[in-house]
Amino acid sequence: MTILPNLQPIPRRTFLQGAGISLALPWLDAMRVRGSVQPVETPRRAVFCFFGLGLNGRDFTPANTGADYTVTPILRPLAELKRNFTVISGLRLTHSGGHVGDRTFLTGTNTRSAGARLRVSCDQELAQAIGRHTRFPSLALGIKRGTGFGGYYDQTLSWSPSGTPIPAENRPHILFDQLFRPDTQTTIQQREAEFVRRASVLDSLRAEARRLNESLGAEDRAKLDEYLTGIRDLERRMQDERDWLRRPKPRVDALTFGNIQSLDPDRAGLEYRRYQRLMFDVITLALRTDSTRVISYLARMDGADGTGAWRSMGNPYNYHEMTHHGEDPDKLQWFTRADVLYMEDWAYFLSKLKSVREGDGTLLDHTLVAYGSSGGAINAHHNHHLPTMLAGGARLGLRHQGHIVKEDVRLGNLWSTIFDRMNVPLPRNFQGGEADGIIRELV
Repeated sequence: MTILPNLQPIPRRTFLQGAGISLALPWLDAMRVRGSVQPVETPRRAVFCFFGLGLNGRDFTPANTGADYTVTPILRPLAELKRNFTVISGLRLTHSGGHVGDRTFLTGTNTRSAGARLRVSCDQELAQAIGRHTRFPSLALGIKRGTGFGGYYDQTLSWSPSGTPIPAENRPHILFDQLFRPDTQTTIQQREAEFVRRASVLDSLRAEARRLNESLGAEDRAKLDEYLTGIRDLERRMQDERDWLRRPKPRVDALTFGNIQSLDPDRAGLEYRRYQRLMFDVITLALRTDSTRVISYLARMDGADGTGAWRSMGNPYNYHEMTHHGEDPDKLQWFTRADVLYMEDWAYFLSKLKSVREGDGTLLDHTLVAYGSSGGAINAHHNHHLPTMLAGGARLGLRHQGHIVKEDVRLGNLWSTIFDRMNVPLPRNFQGGEADGIIRELV
């Protein structure tokens, strides 16, 4: 509980006016609810990060539990942040196994089996609950652009309520422009015209579907209803976008992107470390300015990792090859070295969030940041002992425990815990049955 002077709060959507322009402000302490005795009301946020193919669990998983666990080689880059996260060992996904767990990571369902019903991911269920407070209800990001749907590996973690994949953005400079580049009158008019065109197309599709419905049997009508649900999802998102169209974007200091081509993972010459840290910089700005409160990031793919990070180290093996190490000591040594490199960038991200003061704590204190994989830490292609940690959230009531073991507990229970700390009720059929509680040690 914080005692604040009895001052009138500044509205959350306050704009600076002057010289013919207006600018949205980031989250300020003055926007908190004020009174004689009031709890600080700062946005609650969740970030879900996926690192495909697992990692070398021997050098990741601590041998002991509790707050004073012995730091392992792969966790060493996080040593100074030890009190800001919890490693959770033993979690499992029923429908996973390293190669094809990307789609199941946030949905909990076996969506690759024949006739499987595609379902919403939990980040989008969060976005449905809290997304209208921000310009972007959620951000779907990845190391590869688009969805990858139809191929063997996905390029996005996010699935809409109608069970369709949401394309990921993978270029930090493009993401920065989407979040912060001011719209001109011309671009606003162009987007309004596009809204009208898209609405007309959707109207036409809906009318045609209704006519077709009269000639279908019960099973086909159910499938068509799913299709119409997808159209309604699109219409809702379009209306939300339109509501925000003429509201100015926040103004932030420009980031230095330099050689843009080497920041595009879909082109040759990716400078991975510069790329990854700029992605984390832009994500931090998105959260700091309250442009969004929900983010998914597929930072390393299943199958081929998509990053090429290991090349800069002189590593003779690709990441997938290292996961099939066959107890080869040389592969295991390089496996750990590659994982340490990735963990150094993860430490950079958490430190970045921790450096931003906000309310009675930091941006990290008000953000739940999940790190996980669909491949096990004992062997990268198992669906159990998934390498998992939850960082941040201290001001959301999360109680870090250092290292805990939750043998054979579903990964969905960690997502349930995030919903609990976000003050969002669990949706019906959450995770398709791949959740049966929360991780009580954390709350």
